[in-house]
Amino acid sequence: MMRCLVTGGCGFVGSALVRRLLAESCEVVVVDDLSRGSRENLGADQARVRVIEQDVTDSLGRVFSSFQPEAVFHLAALHFIPDCDADPARCLRVNVDGTRSVLEAAAGLRGPVSVVVASSAAVYAPADGPHQEQEDSLGPIDVYGQSKRWTEELAVEFAARTGTGVGIARLFNVFGPGETNAHFIPSLISQLKAGESVRLGNLSTKRDYVFVDDVADALLRLARYAGDGQSATVNIGSGRAYAGDEVVEALAGMTAAGVAPVTDPSRLRPVDRPVLLADPTMAQKLLDWAPRTSLVDGLRAAWDRPAGAGVTLA
Repeated sequence: MMRCLVTGGCGFVGSALVRRLLAESCEVVVVDDLSRGSRENLGADQARVRVIEQDVTDSLGRVFSSFQPEAVFHLAALHFIPDCDADPARCLRVNVDGTRSVLEAAAGLRGPVSVVVASSAAVYAPADGPHQEQEDSLGPIDVYGQSKRWTEELAVEFAARTGTGVGIARLFNVFGPGETNAHFIPSLISQLKAGESVRLGNLSTKRDYVFVDDVADALLRLARYAGDGQSATVNIGSGRAYAGDEVVEALAGMTAAGVAPVTDPSRLRPVDRPVLLADPTMAQKLLDWAPRTSLVDGLRAAWDRPAGAGVTLA
């Protein structure tokens, strides 16, 4: 049984990871300020998890020292880009100083530990083709992406200073049941279910969508890799990009109503990427990982299941 601490464990990706860890008989402690996540996202697993309601930027030394985790998963962050753009100071405080707080607490542990830090594809410079993990391909275009780049730099410095194995997971567009931010897919599903006119932003941009349970599996594999004292930065994506109108078409097949999207100027970003696509070769090579859930199957799960419901697809 591995002792695992998950920051942001009541959120969208965090709760999926907690379910995955419990399925592996891990002992789990969650640190979450519940500003976005909810204990309800843990569903029936609430009784098996200790949830500590705390801002990740506050001192975590006492929490870490009392639990002595063997694996730390740092997922707590602000990642809804409109919110980050509206309050960049808060974005930097939570994402950068929060990471510093977690790593500082991990450095004080008595025994060996592996650390997994959730980063983002937003660290990359815009490109037409698939992104690889090389340093020279970085070039974030917004405050969120920059906050994640600094997060990565803190993690790399921590690994070099302490000799701890650190896994940096560059997550592409995660989707599935229980999303806690008004991203494209949950917003589209919400509007379709409400029978409203579908108001969306730019549907020509292409994104690499990866299902939340597949992401949870990748994070666990990355922790095991780092547990051997190795460090790595890997893309967590499918290797295929879909345009927004393709997603609309797929979801439209799940409702009897016709869909005629209307462009909503308020949903258009001042700066946007035409394509965001992963080269997942590194994750396949180091972690023996590849996503198992297709876009259509994942959309069906997001359509059928209420927020916070656990889902596992074969």
